[in-house]
Amino acid sequence: MKRFLLLATLAILICGSLEAKRIDRGLGNPYSVYIPQGTFSLGAAVGYNQYNAAGATSSAGATLLNVVTDVDGGVRVWNALANAYLFVADNMAVGLRLGYTNTQVDVNNANLMDALKLSNKHVVNSMFSGALAFRAYMPLFNSKIFALFAEARLTGGFGYGKDYAQTERGKEGTYSDLFQLSLGLYPGVSVFLADFVSLEVSLPLLEGGHEWNLQVKGQAHDSSLTHGFFNYKPNLLGLNLGVIFHF
Repeated sequence: MKRFLLLATLAILICGSLEAKRIDRGLGNPYSVYIPQGTFSLGAAVGYNQYNAAGATSSAGATLLNVVTDVDGGVRVWNALANAYLFVADNMAVGLRLGYTNTQVDVNNANLMDALKLSNKHVVNSMFSGALAFRAYMPLFNSKIFALFAEARLTGGFGYGKDYAQTERGKEGTYSDLFQLSLGLYPGVSVFLADFVSLEVSLPLLEGGHEWNLQVKGQAHDSSLTHGFFNYKPNLLGLNLGVIFHF
């Protein structure tokens, strides 16, 4: 009897939802065509940042926030990203993303509140990444210029790193092989600037994955670091800005 009542209740709810009136909230038709099936899209982005710190004399360095003093060194970061999408249906695309990031940090000298002193520290990391993506657009107000989108992305990456010091025998330190695998959801906004050119802004919202860091020191000492992660929050540091060309 209880099972019959449960099935009857579910049937009533389903029929009621099917007969419910559609509420027009003034957002337009979400199924209107923003980018048609068969469109091929290409995008690219390149970034470069360099920071240098040094004192006016050889005996003094720069000061950061009155916390880190006698700073002599620099940081250089550059990255490149290319992506391609094929629209297999109206407003829906599958794509491939390829990226490369290189980071170099040189600390010739630094003093942290007279408690920690660093000198002759150098770090170099290079990372290659590739991702398979599925993207869906939802135009607002029947617009062909402005739309929201969400992208599901499976990303894998590999690279290498060096943490070393310059000695009389050359570079001595720790060498690392880097690997990562992640799955994430990336919402964003797309705006057409011309008939075939759009500007998009996106950021990570939901991400999970794992990272591996396999280390070798002096060709004798082996070790490893691993990092598993899962985040459900906007990551403003991962904000991505790109220009996309549609054909």
